Amino acid sequence: MVSRPQLSAAGLSATTITRMVTRSELTSVGAGVLVKGAPLTDRARLQAAVLATRGVLGFGTAAELWGVDASAPGRVHVLVSHGRRVYPPAWVRVRRVFVPERECTVRDGLQLTSRAWTVLDHLPTLPGGERSRLADRAVQRGWITARDIENRLRVYPGRAGNAALRRLLPQLGDGAAAESERRLHRILRSAGITGWVANHPVWADGRLVGVIDVALVRQRIALEVDGWAYHSDVDRFRRDRAKQNDLIALGWTVLRFTWADLTERPGYVKAMILRVAA
Repeated sequence: MVSRPQLSAAGLSATTITRMVTRSELTSVGAGVLVKGAPLTDRARLQAAVLATRGVLGFGTAAELWGVDASAPGRVHVLVSHGRRVYPPAWVRVRRVFVPERECTVRDGLQLTSRAWTVLDHLPTLPGGERSRLADRAVQRGWITARDIENRLRVYPGRAGNAALRRLLPQLGDGAAAESERRLHRILRSAGITGWVANHPVWADGRLVGVIDVALVRQRIALEVDGWAYHSDVDRFRRDRAKQNDLIALGWTVLRFTWADLTERPGYVKAMILRVAA
């Protein structure tokens, strides 16, 4: 696959190129892109989009190529700079947004945005529930960190999608503990559950076993909230596992809930606590 400008740069005149197309030595696939002796496969369509626009693949298209989101978009998303006129093929959606050069890369021969930049662009395009789940998975797998989101908001304050990214920040790491626990407190109050204590320390043999996020002390039920840092911080993960084992050995029942549970399935959280407490 080749573009007319590439052929011209290689020394072919416009007349020669037209003659090759007329003789079916080259086949036009639109937008100044030509192909020789190959079918227009999905991958070829992606390459054609890049050649036609001199842009990079991004958003949902790049998310699929990185394995971030398997749901393929209906159109190919290509990012180009502002002010540059392009004539893309019909299957291409052009997005005029700035992408730093360091955030552009090549994967399997295709030019696209880096994985972290792709995730940050793609997240705001998803509905709330899907956005939260993908963000959680992205942090677990090391694709992005809270710092990446903070940097995007600070360096590019007016960029589209920032409002959605800003709403994700309360879910991040230890800084999210207060917000996630407040949500759990509201669920407990709405269910009429009393007798619980927030940040309850448990001691055994003069040693602090740990501090329970929310404890139903009389029933010896420990409610723990797992933020993103729970998945991404190996040391914290190990400490939490050790604390959980110690609590169980002391006769506590431990229930763990994620941010997604608290925000998307509060009914499940409420029912589970009531069931165990009963």
